[in-house]
Amino acid sequence: MTKSVFEGLALAIDAIGKREFYPAVTEYLRRCLSFDNVIVIVFSGTAVPNVLYKKIYGPDVFRYLAEQYLPAAYLLDPIYHFHLRRGAPGLYRLLDVAPDQFRRSRYFKWYYGRIGITDEISVVLPTGENATVTISMGKDGSSGEAFAQKAEECLRSHEPAIMSLLRAHWVASETPPAVAPRSMSITDSLIAAMRTHHNVLLSKRQAEVALLILQGHSSPSIGLNLGVSPQTVKVFRKQLYSKCSLSSQAELFALMMPILERATSHGSGRQYERSGVIETTPWRG
Repeated sequence: MTKSVFEGLALAIDAIGKREFYPAVTEYLRRCLSFDNVIVIVFSGTAVPNVLYKKIYGPDVFRYLAEQYLPAAYLLDPIYHFHLRRGAPGLYRLLDVAPDQFRRSRYFKWYYGRIGITDEISVVLPTGENATVTISMGKDGSSGEAFAQKAEECLRSHEPAIMSLLRAHWVASETPPAVAPRSMSITDSLIAAMRTHHNVLLSKRQAEVALLILQGHSSPSIGLNLGVSPQTVKVFRKQLYSKCSLSSQAELFALMMPILERATSHGSGRQYERSGVIETTPWRG
């Protein structure tokens, strides 16, 4: 097994700066940690993420990627917000970087619940001024299990080599195309869209609370993010629900998701996977 892992590492080193790098590095990672699916995404500022590579060994957990995740759902994803915070490089389980009520959020049930990913570990490497390279390895319902502790420890023992590979490839490969940032923040876009399409005038705080609720933050967590008390958050939440004639998070989610999609699709051309590759290993389920 050790020989196999180091053979994979050697092949990944040989592929630095080449098109076959990400297939090679994910094969190396799979010799450390057995996963059911993998995706490489580069986040650049607030632009729509760029999918560079993905591969599935079982059910197609990426079937909603182009249709739902890239048009808008990524705006609620913990890894995207970790990128915006410029989190430290490393290996992270999804719940390590997620809001405190992420598993109870409507987003988690709507997206992760439907695609069937049961566990996820991501390699996260912030690079340059505003980019983050991520490699997310997942387990799905076909294996019916989470990542074993021993396998995770094996992967973590290779963290220095993994990070060095990604840094070297980033430097050696061609500079990614510049992506224009959004002209408005998502908060401002949400306020403008609610006014235009629903004749609802949200304050900045009400819009911020709406987005944090959708991400899976509790009232105390929202308060910490905004620098206000949980009681004040409850007031903003009550005002938000009253203005929008809502009674549940499910209704809030149904109202906001189309708005978020419009905000990201404007001017993007929907070219979500400009240099992406997908590979599929036949699944016999």
